[in-house]
Amino acid sequence: MKIDHTPCYILHKHDYKESSLLLEIFSREYGRLSLIAKGAKRNSQRKGVDYSLYQKYKMSWVAKSELGTLTDIEYANEPGYLTPAKLMSGFYLNEITMRLLHKHESHPELFDAYDKTIISLASDISEHIVLRYFEKSLLDSLGYGVVLDSDVETGEKIDAGNQYYYQFDYGPLLNPVNSKDGIKISGKTLLQINNETLSDTECITEAKMLLKSILYRHLGSKPLASRELYQAYVQNKDIV
Repeated sequence: MKIDHTPCYILHKHDYKESSLLLEIFSREYGRLSLIAKGAKRNSQRKGVDYSLYQKYKMSWVAKSELGTLTDIEYANEPGYLTPAKLMSGFYLNEITMRLLHKHESHPELFDAYDKTIISLASDISEHIVLRYFEKSLLDSLGYGVVLDSDVETGEKIDAGNQYYYQFDYGPLLNPVNSKDGIKISGKTLLQINNETLSDTECITEAKMLLKSILYRHLGSKPLASRELYQAYVQNKDIV
């Protein structure tokens, strides 16, 4: 298989043999896959490209097996970088994408959501908002869509003034019979997540609690490295 100049992001990279890199990439048309960038360390500025994360590229490769070989790479837009304050969010974004996406499955709508998230993280928009929208898109793309607009028992539209109980693997309920497997959440928050209009602090906090609780049910028992890194960062920051 030979692929020419398709939009991609690098999710992770590490050394491969003496002079090469092993890239874990997310491509718009071909999903997540692994590529060897031969000689990348020896010629790290090939075409001015530095193989940065959080930067959109156009890549070409050939593949005869699960592991492909990069044949060309160029920037898809002007090079841009996340500020140090946003790098932790970028790390989290890449980790959940790698953990939950199967290789060689196309998710163009999720790629577009990822692209939008990177652009938003590079702006002044709060990461606590844009990450929630990506989590929602990721769950939708994987077939675990979150019901946000109606009571799953009655079918009635969510009322912003009501308090609901979101039962995992089911949806929001105004009057739950069993409240052991879920969390309480306001109708206002459900509608703001659905419409991607998160604004006030209380709704942002509730959205984080809901979406991460659902997401972690699909991530399995292995802890997120980004979570542990963030906790270490907070502790060290407090010390300083």
